Amino acid sequence: MTINITDTLLTGNRANSIVSCHSVSFSNVTIANSQDTGLTLIQSTVMVNNSLSFRNNTGDFGGGLSLSQLSYFMVLPQASFEFVNNSASYKGGGFFCSVSSAHPFVYAELSDLTFAIPLTLWNNTAGKAGADIYGFVLSGFKFYGLFVSFSLINPRVSSSTNAIRISFCDFNDAQGITLSNSVPEQHIFPGQKLKFKVALFGFDGNETTFSLTDGVVDVFIDTIKVFNYSFAEANCSIIEYTPTELIYSRHEVVLSIFLADSLILSLYSVINEIVSHYIIHECPAGFSINSSQGICTCSQSVSRENVTCDIVSLNITHNGLLWIGTYDTSTPFNANATNPNACIINEDCLLYCSPSPVAFMLNDTDTQCVDNRGQRMCGSCRDGYSLLMGSNKCGQCNDDYMMIAWIALFAVMGVLLVVLLIALNLTVSVGTLNGLLFYANIVKLYEPVFSRKGALPVLSQVISWINLDFGFEICFYNGINSYAKQWLQFAFPLY
Repeated sequence: MTINITDTLLTGNRANSIVSCHSVSFSNVTIANSQDTGLTLIQSTVMVNNSLSFRNNTGDFGGGLSLSQLSYFMVLPQASFEFVNNSASYKGGGFFCSVSSAHPFVYAELSDLTFAIPLTLWNNTAGKAGADIYGFVLSGFKFYGLFVSFSLINPRVSSSTNAIRISFCDFNDAQGITLSNSVPEQHIFPGQKLKFKVALFGFDGNETTFSLTDGVVDVFIDTIKVFNYSFAEANCSIIEYTPTELIYSRHEVVLSIFLADSLILSLYSVINEIVSHYIIHECPAGFSINSSQGICTCSQSVSRENVTCDIVSLNITHNGLLWIGTYDTSTPFNANATNPNACIINEDCLLYCSPSPVAFMLNDTDTQCVDNRGQRMCGSCRDGYSLLMGSNKCGQCNDDYMMIAWIALFAVMGVLLVVLLIALNLTVSVGTLNGLLFYANIVKLYEPVFSRKGALPVLSQVISWINLDFGFEICFYNGINSYAKQWLQFAFPLY
């Protein structure tokens, strides 16, 4: 007995399913507004005599139509298929086939081989892959020698299948996704992550081109499966893994996709695995291995209260007023390099060091300093900076004419200062002046402590003048350091 459904509109149903049935015939049938896939075929055969239309249906796997293994349509020459405005939250907005090698559309008779079946795919969407079609390609279907061909009403089709190729990839806005069969060898420390950018591909509209899809990648290290990664999007994605085996040697990583369909493996040249390598090194300077955690943490020379070490970023963090670094900061130092013999200084630093929390690497200890200072214990200026007259800050000297202007200004001010002292009868024999000079020297000596942020600039300048110092933050010449600055300050009162 055959079930004939003719001139029928099935609309608003939660789902429509045909299970284990091989005697159903459709003619001029429309399935619309279903909430859980328009039509699901499970081990069934349906004869299509005329038009079969799927409109405005929703589902997870297949919005309009979902086909399981061993399900297919027997198609007559006058048949046509239409998939319009269907949506799937996952795959196959128009229709979904669970097995990539399945051939769900076959001609009913050998005499029908010359007829192309009209197929309309329009405005279908899917959350992950295959907005129109997921699970098979449109060209080259055959079933016991019977070929099916379609006449696409809309030639632009979004189609994909289960992953049959895997590749390393990269992405940028200018070039989009670029592919590669290999990537450089990675070098990591215990606790750092391996990172691989990977893309999966299924067949596009035919058997020679490919489109992005999602899937599951198995990760093997030295032939041992360590975990699997499920792609959240059909895109170039980053797979990250932190090795747990602390063997300081070269290791092999294999990223593989599982192909359950033996027919795909026999018919096509698939690339179902890619290979890379990495080397685990001993912990870098400032870090040591924590055997219980299996990662690099702060070494004994760095470890103290409120100091943390992050092996992922190689950053050392503390709360401020502290200086941590190597003894010889002028020697080029690579924070990535293993150097267990590096001499580490870890001391309180009340002058010139940042009072706020800082994060830095051992090859950039200047981050711990303020006012453009750097070097060991922030005792000098950073490269490219010069010590400013009138303060302990460092700045850049870019104007040679400014130095000439300051010399002319202080030449005049020196004469005026002597005239002022004589007019006010302020000499060392006067007790008031002695006390004033004494306290001015004390305040000047401890100026960085009393006024770290320069909160009293006017008072600072007055005290500097009493001490026969410039009092203004100026760069006298490019490259001046504390030694040269002291000699210039001795020269000022001599004048």
